[in-house]
Amino acid sequence: MTRQQILIGLFALLVAIAGVYWFVNTFQLKEVDEHVGFRGEAKTNQLFAARLFLKRMGVPAERKDTLVTLPDTDTVLLINTQRYTLSRQKIDEILAWVKRGGHLITRARSNGSATIFDDGDDSEETEETEDDSATERDFLQQALGITVGKHIIPDDDDLPLDAELTGMPDELGVDPDFFNALESSNENARVLQYKDATWLLEQPWGDGMVTLAANLDFIENHALQDYDHAEFFWYMLHSQHDEPRSVWLLHMDDMPPLWKLIWEHAWALVLTLAMLVPLTILALSPRFGPLIPKPEPGRRRILEHIHASGRFMWKRHSKHGDAHYRDFAASVEHINPSTRKQHDDKQPDA
Repeated sequence: MTRQQILIGLFALLVAIAGVYWFVNTFQLKEVDEHVGFRGEAKTNQLFAARLFLKRMGVPAERKDTLVTLPDTDTVLLINTQRYTLSRQKIDEILAWVKRGGHLITRARSNGSATIFDDGDDSEETEETEDDSATERDFLQQALGITVGKHIIPDDDDLPLDAELTGMPDELGVDPDFFNALESSNENARVLQYKDATWLLEQPWGDGMVTLAANLDFIENHALQDYDHAEFFWYMLHSQHDEPRSVWLLHMDDMPPLWKLIWEHAWALVLTLAMLVPLTILALSPRFGPLIPKPEPGRRRILEHIHASGRFMWKRHSKHGDAHYRDFAASVEHINPSTRKQHDDKQPDA
């Protein structure tokens, strides 16, 4: 190894040591907490935490995506949707189930466009118009005689609100977030209010009860652990039945995607088209290269035909068969002298 190579190696080593020293003194290993959001089912099901909470408390809870059938009347039905896909017939079935002793917990439907606020004063709302269009579109609120009124945003200093339901020994703190006030024509309904604006009501219906909240955000995944929401949710489920048999949680009522409907009702057509379309494209696509030429059809020698004709005439005992053969063969030889070389028979087989 030459002196020049040794000097280059030492210089490279010094540069590496200086780089490591600079990196160690400049950077530091540090753990940082970063919110990544919900994962798995909790990402799409806002009642996932509520179901886990109920199971831990010993109450069987089931997730439901549709309401094809209704449970027994000792089961609490919680619908955390605005019932867009529930028809009038299905609403009538639910109300009949409630009348037999069931307990329905759901949220109000509103279009969210009824409020005009004064930005200069956060404590009071200015003139607001009542939102009746949402009630007109919702069969459940029509049947219960409930309308949706002004939009309310509670002051931060007033949160959490003191709330007490049927069967609760003490008041609990709940944050209902901003909501549209509820108005009921039923005088027997038990209401929870904030500044004379109702955000939850319990309305008797036959032998059962309907609990209608302006929203159920306080029992969803992100808020169930806040304030006394979990305990309030527990008492809300037990306000009709001391020991409910189970709880059905319906977290969505959106229309299923088109591909799911097509596969469910026309899977045979889908499979047929899946095979037909590529085959049709293949049949209509241009060919790669010219067509393979067909071989020319083989031709028999004329003397073979003459030979076959002679045998046919001989078998039919034709008197002039040989003469005809010799005359015809002579004509062929005259036209094509090489014919005799291709066929050595002087006359057909006899």
